[in-house]
Order: sequence, then structure tokens, then C-alpha cells
Amino acid sequence: MTTAGLSPRIAVLRVLLGFLILVAVQAVADDSQSGQIRGRVSIPQKFAPELPPGMGISAAKVILDGGAVSILPTSDGYFVINNVNPGPHLLQVVHPRLIFDPVRIEAEDAKGTIKMSAYMADMEHGRGAKLKYPLGLAPSGMFQYLEKREEFNIMTVFKSPMALIMLFSTGMMFLMPKLQPMLEEEKRQRLEGDKQPREDAKAVKN
Repeated sequence: MTTAGLSPRIAVLRVLLGFLILVAVQAVADDSQSGQIRGRVSIPQKFAPELPPGMGISAAKVILDGGAVSILPTSDGYFVINNVNPGPHLLQVVHPRLIFDPVRIEAEDAKGTIKMSAYMADMEHGRGAKLKYPLGLAPSGMFQYLEKREEFNIMTVFKSPMALIMLFSTGMMFLMPKLQPMLEEEKRQRLEGDKQPREDAKAVKN
């Protein structure tokens, strides 16, 4: 009875063991055909004063191939993306206030292992400058949601025709009351000058 009772159990255990071995072999095979992208996101100190509270590393997200994979970096900025298949991939860091340049990742199958190479993403040529690996990603700028106000420059006033016309009109309003007596005096002298020859001519005739 004991021997007969153990035989089915041993058969089941053998089937389960064989299944587990098959799963393990398949997992090893899948790992050998996929790779891992590792890197770190950092924010230089020069950007810190411009960022509101809570907009540091915790606000960043690392996405692969337009969002096919999305992960959050650790508090120190480190990130790992597993199960990366051979071929080219586009990696991006998304942040509400900071601009990160996209990165082209090339995963190559080299004798059963995946070798990672990183380049700046170039929309025209595909590849840009080669980057160090593991990746060190830092922002290249900030989004400007509000247009920066230009500083006032007095010289810009003299470059505007309308401003020049207004200045000329205003100047004439102040100058005309002062010029009017001078113009009248000049007119009076001119009339007297014209009148004198006529009087002399009459005196000669008489």
C-alpha cells in the first residue's frame, strides 16, 4: 500500500520538477537575448534656484521608446530598465520644468550577451555624439512658460516713428508760445522795412 501510494506522488513531483527546469531554462534563454539599460539622472545646482519645491529628481520620469517602458529614478537619480531587446531604442527623461536631450540606445547581441551603446539622438542622422555608459543624464535647459520681459532702453524710443512724431508735437506745443512773439516782431520789422522805401519814394516825387 505504501509503495503503491508513493508512485503517483513521485510521478507528479517529477512532472513539476521537469516543468520548473523548463521554465528556468527559458528564463535564462530570454535573459541572454535581452539587456539592461543603466544610468543616473542628475540636476546641476545652477537649476535648483529656479525649481519650485518638489520639482527635483522626484518629478523626473525615464521612458523608453515613447512610453513602452516607464520608470521612476531613485531618490539619488539611478535607474535600471530590464528586458531590453536587441536593436535601436529611444530613451527620454521627462520633467515638468527641465529639458533633457533624447538619447539613442543601441542594444547589440554579442555572443549571447547584450552590449549597450549610447548616442545623442539626431533626428536627421539617427546618431549624434557618443555618450558614456552607464548613462549620466543632466538637463540642457528649462521650459520658459512666461516670456521674459525686455528691459527698458531709452534708445528704442528714438527708433519708433510714432514716438518721434509724438515728441515733435509735444515740443512744438511748448515752443510755439515762445516763438510767436519773435515771429510777430520779425513780421513787424519786415513790414516797416517795406514801408520805408515807399515813403522815401513819395518824398522824392514831391
